Amino acid sequence: MRFHWIEFLRLAKELIRRSDEASLRSGISRAYYGVFCIARNRMGLKSYKKPDVHRTVISHYQSSSNLHEKYVGRILDELRREQRNDADYDQDKVINHGLAQRIILKAENALKRLGVQPPAI
Repeated sequence: MRFHWIEFLRLAKELIRRSDEASLRSGISRAYYGVFCIARNRMGLKSYKKPDVHRTVISHYQSSSNLHEKYVGRILDELRREQRNDADYDQDKVINHGLAQRIILKAENALKRLGVQPPAI
């Protein structure tokens, strides 16, 4: 049975309900990767393993003439640069529940723009 990347967003929502910092940080990371992998696969880059995969996917969506795709590119870029990197790498960055909830909402909005129904908990 193959894995469905939407499950990362479901897990992200469950993690942020715990409210401890490790769960919030992990939830932010999983929310980004759920949207990223779905967007990557929609581009036909499922097997693309080069180090620039994040930049390639984000740039593709940012430069699209389709407004929904352009929005997805902007959100992926924000989630990666500003939130996911902070959550994964910056121990001094304060990660709170409100921030994690906003990231989940951004991720859900990006999925909707891709035509994917976000998971309910």
